[in-house]
Amino acid sequence: MDVNRLNSGEKLAGAAGIALLLVMFIFDWFSVDVGGGFADISVGGNAWDTMELIRFVLLLAAISGIALAVTSASQSKVDLPVALSAITAGLGILSVVLVAYRIIDPPGGGAEDLGVDIGRSIGVFLGLIAAGGVAAGGWMAMQEEGTSFSDQADRVGGGDEPPPPPPPASPAPPPPPAQ
Repeated sequence: MDVNRLNSGEKLAGAAGIALLLVMFIFDWFSVDVGGGFADISVGGNAWDTMELIRFVLLLAAISGIALAVTSASQSKVDLPVALSAITAGLGILSVVLVAYRIIDPPGGGAEDLGVDIGRSIGVFLGLIAAGGVAAGGWMAMQEEGTSFSDQADRVGGGDEPPPPPPPASPAPPPPPAQ
């Protein structure tokens, strides 16, 4: 495995994928503060604990970023219907959108009515940055290999364009002159 073979997009996607994994499990993403009569209780939770479906998208994005770097460094040929850089970019973009959604609307909706305060911790913002790094790295790798999402869609679906029409028939030769 030769790390010097990696282009800048693959390096960014791999490093951001590792960072996203670490941030998902080490840092608290959200905190819950419950104000009671005698004591205040505060509990934090990481991405794996607080995100239901989103955690799997984040995990796939992180793994795809790391896989992009590892396959490129080891010069492995992965037989996928779509370029791994496009998969990485797509999962990274989806992760950014989902994390931004959770920043705007934290999990546990409606708990504020019960005296529970759900706050955002540093992990969710670091996760947003790491997911953005995976998306940017995948996008840069796509640009460096000269592919685009539309190229990949054509690869998978064979294109939505109908087949070209047959060439026009050659004109019939004129009839021989009558005698």
